[in-house]
Amino acid sequence: MADGFETAKGPRAASPASQSLVQIDAALRLAGEPDAKRTRIAAHLKSLSGGDLQRELLLLQHVLASPNAKQAIGTYARVLGMSQESPRAAQRLPPELRHALAKGVADPRATTATGHEGILVQPQAELAAQTLMHMPQAQFEQAKTLLARAGQGGAHGLNEARADAGAERAYILKFIAQRSERLRATPADADARGADTEASRAMDEISGIADDMRAMSRTQLIRLNS
Repeated sequence: MADGFETAKGPRAASPASQSLVQIDAALRLAGEPDAKRTRIAAHLKSLSGGDLQRELLLLQHVLASPNAKQAIGTYARVLGMSQESPRAAQRLPPELRHALAKGVADPRATTATGHEGILVQPQAELAAQTLMHMPQAQFEQAKTLLARAGQGGAHGLNEARADAGAERAYILKFIAQRSERLRATPADADARGADTEASRAMDEISGIADDMRAMSRTQLIRLNS
């Protein structure tokens, strides 16, 4: 019966989470990641606990096992750094959004003789993150809604069981990066208070495309956007 005292002899076994942290750092070292990047990632992981830590570890394990590991880890570290710049940045780049960006780079569109490039490439993912940080609030709320609805029933009665929400999110983020200049906040956006502006028109375009492709399979998404 447990009495609150430590009775076991010898060194205490490392926890599964501690073992995972060591394994992640070893994989980062093997991938040739510089000390500064590894230190930043390690410090972030040590600040987490419970489900938040488990989700972050699962993401990193997924990314490191992908054919685009180096680019995806670069995206993960860069966007993590952006999210730590200010309270506003942390609010604009929450974990689920940072994870979507990293997976968009990590997961290959298709396995071909010419390579395994993701739906997003690293510069696009970083540009999407920067755009999300600086776009008007109304358009940011639209973007969050589109990303949350990914895979949840399409406009054309598509089967949700075949939907690839991760691929949908990657394409939405890609479209945001492609319209980065139009989505940046300007004095006109503040004056318009969500009315017709260049940023609102750009996000409405993205919203229309996202509605049309919602709940498509990965194959359908890639064919539509190739």
